[in-house]
Amino acid sequence: MDIVKIALIGLAGVLIAIPIKSQKAEYGVYIGLAVCLLILTYSINYFTAILTGMERLQGFLGDSFQYLSLLFKAVGAAYICEFCSGICKDAGYGGVAGQVETMGKMYILLIGMPVLFALMESIQELAG
Repeated sequence: MDIVKIALIGLAGVLIAIPIKSQKAEYGVYIGLAVCLLILTYSINYFTAILTGMERLQGFLGDSFQYLSLLFKAVGAAYICEFCSGICKDAGYGGVAGQVETMGKMYILLIGMPVLFALMESIQELAG
């Protein structure tokens, strides 16, 4: 039921920001940013639970754990870029939001390079 609480916080923030934004646009942006940060701090509990689960998985995976770690880094980067991009779009800076999204995509591609290289090495070993 935590997702319902998060949804209600977001909805309440939007309903508060709409009338204020029509009078003072910058205050609407500040309210949106505050709601986003509140939801982000609320979700840190889930992040710690995920880290605990990853520590358990590390015992099972051994050397292959580095690939799972890369996957979680990529997912984290995607969430961070989406969060920042959404705030930039709400503030009216669509160009900045686009650049943040582009950098996020390039970062995820960079993170995935070791996996691609390992795959290519495996294919070469199989091909002989």
